[in-house]
Amino acid sequence: MRIKRCFLGASAIATFLTVCTLITSDASAARDYVIRKKVDQFTVTATIDRNPPILGHNLLTVAITDGSGKPVKDLVVMVNYYMPPMPGMAPMNYTIRANPKGDGYAMTMDLIMTGPWIIVIKFPFQGKRLQMSFPIDVR
Repeated sequence: MRIKRCFLGASAIATFLTVCTLITSDASAARDYVIRKKVDQFTVTATIDRNPPILGHNLLTVAITDGSGKPVKDLVVMVNYYMPPMPGMAPMNYTIRANPKGDGYAMTMDLIMTGPWIIVIKFPFQGKRLQMSFPIDVR
């Protein structure tokens, strides 16, 4: 009898912990990776559909708004993503044009290795080259 009670108690605890883990991991996985920075007179919001970014395809959307919060369209938005140089490794540096999508721009990054990457979003405006950059850690 005692063995059955211990087994049932341990089983109930294990089930409870599994459910708690699934609930908390689901909530964090559902969120996008979002970074927002002020660039000159604009606010640039970059959103990656995975948090943390993962090995493989990751959708990056970029929203650029003016001082009044209105979307700025008809820009040529280029995204450069690269892994910082490491001794003995070939450079991993890619530049892709983000296509217009809704009120912003979108493109897919193919992150081919885990570890640190730098994302640089560039766009010209009235003769100026504007850009924002941010690091990510690919898992």
